[in-house]
Amino acid sequence: MTRARSPLVSQRRVLAAIREARESLSLTQREVAEALDWSVSKIIRIENGSVGLSITDLKALLLHYGITDRDRVENYVRLVKEGRQPAWWDEYRRVFTPDFVKFLGLESAAVTVRLYQLHLVPGLLQTAAYTRALIMGSVGDAELADRQIKVRRIRQARLDEPELEHNFILDESVLHRRVTDLHNWREQLQQITQRSRQPNVTVRILPYSAGWVEGMQSSFTILKLSEQVNDLHLTIERPDGDQHFDDAAGADRAVEFGKIFTRLETAALPASETPGIIDESLRSRH
Repeated sequence: MTRARSPLVSQRRVLAAIREARESLSLTQREVAEALDWSVSKIIRIENGSVGLSITDLKALLLHYGITDRDRVENYVRLVKEGRQPAWWDEYRRVFTPDFVKFLGLESAAVTVRLYQLHLVPGLLQTAAYTRALIMGSVGDAELADRQIKVRRIRQARLDEPELEHNFILDESVLHRRVTDLHNWREQLQQITQRSRQPNVTVRILPYSAGWVEGMQSSFTILKLSEQVNDLHLTIERPDGDQHFDDAAGADRAVEFGKIFTRLETAALPASETPGIIDESLRSRH
């Protein structure tokens, strides 16, 4: 699968590379800082991405780690430059949390999305009317609703790219929790059906009859950012703010949630039954 680079993903990859280079030499952050006459906090901030990485500092680190191959160095320099490029989500930095803005960048570059939703229609599948009703019903902010509708529309464009995979598991309750008027609710269910028929989109329903499945307590999203092993990002939805796991430990946690997703997938009904299940839900709402 191929995907245009996201500035955030480019940054993520070069930072992962320099962390791995340091660790492969069994060097501590303090040892590197002392060797380069830098502060330890500078190394920490560079490696966790909280400050920008200059080309000069990148080359100093690569030289210290013995990475001098011209092609390899130029590739890392290119990644740093790509990481500075503007992206569509930059205009929302003042209105959304930094974690959500970062999520937008990572989602835009993901080759695979695996999502379990316990309560609501996922943003990637929402109609504009559903989004508006959801925002107005919770915070009553029309401007925020308009903004979210615009962002969701941009995000949903990835569903039309056939090389990108999307796997959704929806708890059966999602099909019964109506947040719009009846007309718009029917439109929302029909949109889920339409999307489920795309070859790159799989929608499974986790029925009430499945009973309890370990790990079903929280909605979550796993993004696979490349074909590299464990190049993953995990988001867990919480009432007090979503949790995002984006470091090496986060990748390990994403792997564990991948196992939860597999359990939920096994307990869910086959994807081929989803249109029929939704049709039955539509017939019950005249």
